[in-house]
Amino acid sequence: MAYEIKPKKYWGLNILIVILVGVLLAVLLIPKQIWNEEQQYRDLSRQRMQDLWKVENLFHQLTGNYTELGGKAIQTVNMVYDSLQDSTGFYGEQSVVLPSETIRLTVDSAAIVNLIDSTLADTVWTAYREQLINMFNNAAMGDSTQSGQLALMTFQAAYDSLKANPGWRGTQTVVLPFRYTVDVPDNYVRTYDTTFVATRRTKEVVADTSYLGAMVSDETTGEIDSTWFPRRDLNDMLDRYPNMTIADTSITRQDRWVTTTTPNPPVLAWTRDSLTGQKYIVEKSADGLHLRIQSPIQGEYKERRYYVFTFSDTSHGYIEDGDPSWKEQQ
Repeated sequence: MAYEIKPKKYWGLNILIVILVGVLLAVLLIPKQIWNEEQQYRDLSRQRMQDLWKVENLFHQLTGNYTELGGKAIQTVNMVYDSLQDSTGFYGEQSVVLPSETIRLTVDSAAIVNLIDSTLADTVWTAYREQLINMFNNAAMGDSTQSGQLALMTFQAAYDSLKANPGWRGTQTVVLPFRYTVDVPDNYVRTYDTTFVATRRTKEVVADTSYLGAMVSDETTGEIDSTWFPRRDLNDMLDRYPNMTIADTSITRQDRWVTTTTPNPPVLAWTRDSLTGQKYIVEKSADGLHLRIQSPIQGEYKERRYYVFTFSDTSHGYIEDGDPSWKEQQ
Protein backbone atom coordinates (compact mmCIF):
# COMPACT_ATOMS: atom_id res chain seq x y z
CA MET A 1 0.00 0.00 0.00
CA ALA A 2 1.41 3.33 -1.14
CA TYR A 3 2.07 6.00 1.47
CA GLU A 4 -0.31 8.98 0.95
CA ILE A 5 0.83 12.48 1.80
CA LYS A 6 -2.12 14.62 2.96
CA PRO A 7 -1.93 18.37 2.33
CA LYS A 8 -1.82 20.53 5.41
CA LYS A 9 -4.83 22.74 6.10
CA TYR A 10 -3.92 26.36 6.68
CA TRP A 11 -7.24 27.46 8.18
CA GLY A 12 -5.65 30.13 10.32
CA LEU A 13 -3.93 31.72 7.33
CA ASN A 14 -7.12 31.70 5.27
CA ILE A 15 -9.06 33.41 8.05
CA LEU A 16 -6.32 36.00 8.42
CA ILE A 17 -6.46 36.73 4.68
CA VAL A 18 -10.25 37.20 4.82
CA ILE A 19 -9.90 39.56 7.80
CA LEU A 20 -7.20 41.60 6.06
CA VAL A 21 -9.30 41.88 2.90
CA GLY A 22 -12.26 43.02 5.02
CA VAL A 23 -10.14 45.61 6.78
CA LEU A 24 -8.79 46.86 3.45
CA LEU A 25 -12.32 47.26 2.04
CA ALA A 26 -13.44 49.07 5.19
CA VAL A 27 -10.49 51.46 5.02
CA LEU A 28 -11.34 52.23 1.41
CA LEU A 29 -15.14 52.38 1.58
CA ILE A 30 -16.10 53.70 5.03
CA PRO A 31 -14.22 57.04 4.78
CA LYS A 32 -15.90 57.68 1.42
CA GLN A 33 -19.26 56.91 2.97
CA ILE A 34 -18.55 59.32 5.83
CA TRP A 35 -17.42 62.05 3.41
CA ASN A 36 -20.62 61.63 1.42
CA GLU A 37 -22.63 61.86 4.63
CA GLU A 38 -20.79 65.02 5.66
CA GLN A 39 -21.57 66.59 2.29
CA GLN A 40 -25.23 65.59 2.50
CA TYR A 41 -25.61 67.24 5.92
CA ARG A 42 -23.79 70.33 4.67
CA ASP A 43 -25.96 70.62 1.55
CA LEU A 44 -29.17 70.12 3.53
CA SER A 45 -28.14 72.66 6.17
CA ARG A 46 -27.33 75.27 3.55
CA GLN A 47 -30.60 74.57 1.77
CA ARG A 48 -32.47 75.13 5.04
CA MET A 49 -30.67 78.43 5.59
CA GLN A 50 -31.64 79.53 2.09
CA ASP A 51 -35.25 78.46 2.69
CA LEU A 52 -35.31 80.31 6.02
CA TRP A 53 -33.96 83.41 4.28
CA LYS A 54 -36.83 83.23 1.77
CA VAL A 55 -39.26 83.12 4.71
CA GLU A 56 -37.57 86.08 6.38
CA ASN A 57 -37.63 88.03 3.12
CA LEU A 58 -41.37 87.46 2.72
CA PHE A 59 -41.91 88.35 6.39
CA HIS A 60 -40.02 91.59 5.73
CA GLN A 61 -42.33 92.35 2.80
CA LEU A 62 -45.34 91.86 5.08
CA THR A 63 -44.12 93.73 8.17
CA GLY A 64 -41.30 96.03 7.03
CA ASN A 65 -38.82 94.31 9.39
CA TYR A 66 -36.91 91.09 9.81
CA THR A 67 -37.13 89.00 12.96
CA GLU A 68 -34.64 86.82 14.83
CA LEU A 69 -37.53 84.48 15.63
CA GLY A 70 -37.51 82.38 12.48
CA GLY A 71 -40.29 80.14 13.77
CA LYS A 72 -42.57 83.16 14.18
CA ALA A 73 -41.73 84.30 10.65
CA ILE A 74 -42.72 80.86 9.34
CA GLN A 75 -45.98 80.90 11.30
CA THR A 76 -46.78 84.39 10.03
CA VAL A 77 -46.23 83.80 6.31
CA ASN A 78 -48.15 80.51 6.53
CA MET A 79 -51.04 82.08 8.46
CA VAL A 80 -51.40 84.88 5.92
CA TYR A 81 -51.44 82.31 3.10
CA ASP A 82 -54.02 80.15 4.91
CA SER A 83 -56.15 83.22 5.62
CA LEU A 84 -56.21 84.03 1.91
CA GLN A 85 -57.39 80.49 1.17
CA ASP A 86 -60.29 81.03 3.57
CA SER A 87 -61.02 84.64 2.61
CA THR A 88 -59.99 86.15 -0.71
CA GLY A 89 -60.41 89.60 0.81
CA PHE A 90 -57.52 89.23 3.29
CA TYR A 91 -55.45 91.95 1.62
CA GLY A 92 -54.06 95.31 2.69
CA GLU A 93 -53.42 96.07 6.36
CA GLN A 94 -54.29 93.09 8.54
CA SER A 95 -53.48 91.73 12.00
CA VAL A 96 -51.93 88.30 12.56
CA VAL A 97 -52.08 86.79 16.06
CA LEU A 98 -49.82 83.81 16.79
CA PRO A 99 -49.96 81.51 19.84
CA SER A 100 -48.37 83.06 22.92
CA GLU A 101 -45.09 81.70 24.28
CA THR A 102 -44.65 80.98 27.99
CA ILE A 103 -41.20 81.29 29.59
CA ARG A 104 -40.34 80.40 33.18
CA LEU A 105 -37.40 82.18 34.72
CA THR A 106 -35.78 83.05 38.01
CA VAL A 107 -36.29 86.77 38.45
CA ASP A 108 -33.41 88.94 39.60
CA SER A 109 -35.41 92.15 39.93
CA ALA A 110 -32.41 94.44 40.45
CA ALA A 111 -30.62 93.12 37.36
CA ILE A 112 -33.71 93.43 35.16
CA VAL A 113 -34.58 96.94 36.30
CA ASN A 114 -30.98 98.08 35.93
CA LEU A 115 -30.78 96.53 32.46
CA ILE A 116 -33.88 98.31 31.17
CA ASP A 117 -33.52 101.61 33.03
CA SER A 118 -29.79 102.11 32.69
CA THR A 119 -28.09 99.93 30.10
CA LEU A 120 -30.76 99.99 27.39
CA ALA A 121 -32.31 103.37 28.13
CA ASP A 122 -30.02 105.30 25.79
CA THR A 123 -28.42 102.42 23.91
CA VAL A 124 -29.48 100.37 20.90
CA TRP A 125 -30.29 96.92 22.26
CA THR A 126 -28.26 95.11 19.58
CA ALA A 127 -25.10 96.53 21.14
CA TYR A 128 -25.88 94.43 24.23
CA ARG A 129 -27.13 91.41 22.36
CA GLU A 130 -24.69 88.92 23.89
CA GLN A 131 -25.28 90.29 27.39
CA LEU A 132 -29.02 89.85 26.92
CA ILE A 133 -28.59 86.29 25.67
CA ASN A 134 -26.27 85.30 28.54
CA MET A 135 -28.59 86.85 31.10
CA PHE A 136 -31.60 85.03 29.59
CA ASN A 137 -29.80 81.67 29.55
CA ASN A 138 -28.84 82.09 33.22
CA ALA A 139 -32.37 83.02 34.24
CA ALA A 140 -34.57 80.83 32.05
CA MET A 141 -35.65 77.48 33.45
CA GLY A 142 -36.34 75.91 30.04
CA ASP A 143 -34.44 75.92 26.77
CA SER A 144 -31.66 78.40 26.20
CA THR A 145 -31.77 80.87 23.33
CA GLN A 146 -29.44 82.43 20.80
CA SER A 147 -31.85 85.26 20.05
CA GLY A 148 -31.20 88.66 21.53
CA GLN A 149 -34.66 89.72 20.37
CA LEU A 150 -36.37 86.98 22.40
CA ALA A 151 -34.23 87.82 25.44
CA LEU A 152 -35.14 91.49 25.16
CA MET A 153 -38.86 90.74 24.83
CA THR A 154 -38.69 88.50 27.89
CA PHE A 155 -36.92 91.07 30.07
CA GLN A 156 -39.21 93.87 28.93
CA ALA A 157 -42.24 91.77 29.93
CA ALA A 158 -40.55 90.98 33.27
CA TYR A 159 -39.77 94.69 33.73
CA ASP A 160 -43.43 95.61 33.19
CA SER A 161 -44.49 93.01 35.75
CA LEU A 162 -41.95 94.34 38.29
CA LYS A 163 -43.19 97.88 37.81
CA ALA A 164 -46.75 96.77 38.38
CA ASN A 165 -45.79 94.57 41.36
CA PRO A 166 -42.40 95.15 43.10
CA GLY A 167 -42.79 91.79 44.85
CA TRP A 168 -42.78 89.94 41.54
CA ARG A 169 -39.56 87.99 41.96
CA GLY A 170 -38.19 84.47 42.38
CA THR A 171 -39.56 81.82 39.98
CA GLN A 172 -42.09 83.49 37.71
CA THR A 173 -43.78 82.98 34.35
CA VAL A 174 -43.64 85.42 31.46
CA VAL A 175 -46.19 85.15 28.67
CA LEU A 176 -45.10 86.72 25.38
CA PRO A 177 -47.90 87.60 22.93
CA PHE A 178 -47.04 87.69 19.25
CA ARG A 179 -49.20 90.03 17.19
CA TYR A 180 -47.97 91.38 13.86
CA THR A 181 -49.47 94.11 11.72
CA VAL A 182 -48.97 93.08 8.12
CA ASP A 183 -49.62 94.69 4.75
CA VAL A 184 -50.69 91.87 2.43
CA PRO A 185 -50.01 92.62 -1.29
CA ASP A 186 -52.41 91.54 -4.04
CA ASN A 187 -49.88 89.07 -5.48
CA TYR A 188 -49.12 87.36 -2.15
CA VAL A 189 -50.54 83.94 -3.08
CA ARG A 190 -48.59 83.84 -6.33
CA THR A 191 -45.40 85.00 -4.58
CA TYR A 192 -45.81 82.31 -1.89
CA ASP A 193 -46.56 79.55 -4.42
CA THR A 194 -43.58 80.41 -6.64
CA THR A 195 -41.15 80.97 -3.75
CA PHE A 196 -41.74 77.83 -1.74
CA VAL A 197 -41.31 75.05 -4.26
CA ALA A 198 -38.93 72.11 -4.45
CA THR A 199 -37.17 71.75 -7.79
CA ARG A 200 -35.92 68.42 -9.05
CA ARG A 201 -33.94 67.71 -12.20
CA THR A 202 -34.00 64.19 -13.57
CA LYS A 203 -32.59 62.66 -16.71
CA GLU A 204 -35.21 60.87 -18.77
CA VAL A 205 -35.21 59.08 -22.11
CA VAL A 206 -37.55 61.00 -24.38
CA ALA A 207 -38.91 59.58 -27.63
CA ASP A 208 -39.45 62.10 -30.44
CA THR A 209 -41.71 61.13 -33.32
CA SER A 210 -41.36 62.79 -36.73
CA TYR A 211 -43.52 62.33 -39.80
CA LEU A 212 -42.72 62.54 -43.51
CA GLY A 213 -45.67 64.30 -45.08
CA ALA A 214 -46.34 64.04 -48.81
CA MET A 215 -48.61 66.56 -50.52
CA VAL A 216 -49.36 67.71 -54.06
CA SER A 217 -47.49 70.93 -54.73
CA ASP A 218 -48.71 71.44 -58.33
CA GLU A 219 -52.13 70.07 -59.28
CA THR A 220 -51.44 70.60 -62.99
CA THR A 221 -48.31 68.51 -63.16
CA GLY A 222 -49.13 66.34 -60.14
CA GLU A 223 -45.76 67.16 -58.64
CA ILE A 224 -45.44 65.97 -55.03
CA ASP A 225 -43.40 67.59 -52.31
CA SER A 226 -42.47 66.00 -49.03
CA THR A 227 -41.22 67.34 -45.71
CA TRP A 228 -40.39 66.06 -42.28
CA PHE A 229 -42.09 67.65 -39.27
CA PRO A 230 -42.38 66.85 -35.53
CA ARG A 231 -45.47 65.23 -34.05
CA ARG A 232 -46.49 68.46 -32.27
CA ASP A 233 -47.10 70.05 -35.70
CA LEU A 234 -49.26 67.21 -37.03
CA ASN A 235 -52.66 68.88 -36.55
CA ASP A 236 -51.42 72.16 -37.99
CA MET A 237 -50.02 70.41 -41.08
CA LEU A 238 -53.28 68.49 -41.63
CA ASP A 239 -55.22 71.76 -41.47
CA ARG A 240 -52.91 73.40 -44.02
CA TYR A 241 -52.71 70.40 -46.35
CA PRO A 242 -55.97 68.38 -46.16
CA ASN A 243 -54.77 65.98 -48.87
CA MET A 244 -51.45 65.30 -47.16
CA THR A 245 -50.53 61.68 -46.55
CA ILE A 246 -47.99 60.31 -44.08
CA ALA A 247 -45.32 58.61 -46.15
CA ASP A 248 -42.98 57.60 -43.33
CA THR A 249 -42.49 57.80 -39.57
CA SER A 250 -39.24 58.20 -37.62
CA ILE A 251 -38.80 57.71 -33.87
CA THR A 252 -35.62 58.96 -32.20
CA ARG A 253 -34.71 58.59 -28.54
CA GLN A 254 -32.44 60.89 -26.56
CA ASP A 255 -31.61 61.79 -22.98
CA ARG A 256 -33.08 65.03 -21.69
CA TRP A 257 -32.97 66.82 -18.35
CA VAL A 258 -36.50 67.34 -17.09
CA THR A 259 -37.22 69.87 -14.34
CA THR A 260 -40.23 69.29 -12.09
CA THR A 261 -41.47 71.39 -9.18
CA THR A 262 -43.63 70.47 -6.19
CA PRO A 263 -45.05 72.68 -3.42
CA ASN A 264 -42.68 73.00 -0.46
CA PRO A 265 -44.44 75.10 2.23
CA PRO A 266 -42.31 76.43 5.13
CA VAL A 267 -41.90 74.15 8.16
CA LEU A 268 -40.30 74.72 11.57
CA ALA A 269 -37.51 72.25 10.71
CA TRP A 270 -36.03 75.02 8.56
CA THR A 271 -35.02 76.87 11.72
CA ARG A 272 -32.69 74.06 12.86
CA ASP A 273 -29.36 72.74 11.62
CA SER A 274 -29.76 69.34 9.97
CA LEU A 275 -26.68 67.88 11.71
CA THR A 276 -26.86 69.10 15.31
CA GLY A 277 -30.55 69.95 15.59
CA GLN A 278 -29.63 73.32 17.07
CA LYS A 279 -31.36 76.48 15.90
CA TYR A 280 -29.60 78.66 13.37
CA ILE A 281 -28.19 81.88 14.78
CA VAL A 282 -30.41 84.62 13.38
CA GLU A 283 -29.25 88.18 14.01
CA LYS A 284 -30.89 91.35 12.75
CA SER A 285 -29.48 94.86 12.67
CA ALA A 286 -30.55 97.63 15.02
CA ASP A 287 -32.88 99.15 12.41
CA GLY A 288 -34.37 95.75 11.58
CA LEU A 289 -33.50 96.10 7.89
CA HIS A 290 -30.55 93.69 7.69
CA LEU A 291 -30.33 90.03 8.65
CA ARG A 292 -27.71 87.31 9.06
CA ILE A 293 -28.51 83.59 9.33
CA GLN A 294 -25.56 81.53 10.56
CA SER A 295 -24.79 77.88 11.21
CA PRO A 296 -24.83 77.05 14.94
CA ILE A 297 -21.71 74.88 14.62
CA GLN A 298 -18.77 76.65 16.25
CA GLY A 299 -15.31 75.19 15.73
CA GLU A 300 -15.21 71.51 14.75
CA TYR A 301 -18.03 69.02 15.25
CA LYS A 302 -17.00 65.35 15.68
CA GLU A 303 -18.72 61.98 16.05
CA ARG A 304 -17.03 58.60 16.43
CA ARG A 305 -18.02 56.07 13.76
CA TYR A 306 -17.25 52.36 13.79
CA TYR A 307 -14.90 52.90 16.77
CA VAL A 308 -11.91 53.89 14.60
CA PHE A 309 -13.38 56.41 12.13
CA THR A 310 -14.48 59.98 12.79
CA PHE A 311 -17.30 61.99 11.30
CA SER A 312 -16.22 65.62 11.46
CA ASP A 313 -17.58 68.89 10.16
CA THR A 314 -17.21 72.61 10.63
CA SER A 315 -19.56 75.57 10.26
CA HIS A 316 -21.85 75.36 7.25
CA GLY A 317 -21.49 79.08 6.66
CA TYR A 318 -23.99 81.92 6.76
CA ILE A 319 -26.33 84.05 4.69
CA GLU A 320 -26.21 87.81 5.06
CA ASP A 321 -28.92 89.89 3.39
CA GLY A 322 -29.53 87.02 0.97
CA ASP A 323 -25.87 86.47 0.01
CA PRO A 324 -24.57 83.01 1.02
CA SER A 325 -20.97 82.83 2.20
CA TRP A 326 -20.31 79.52 0.43
CA LYS A 327 -20.81 81.08 -2.99
CA GLU A 328 -17.41 82.70 -2.50
CA GLN A 329 -15.86 79.24 -2.08
CA GLN A 330 -17.18 77.91 -5.39
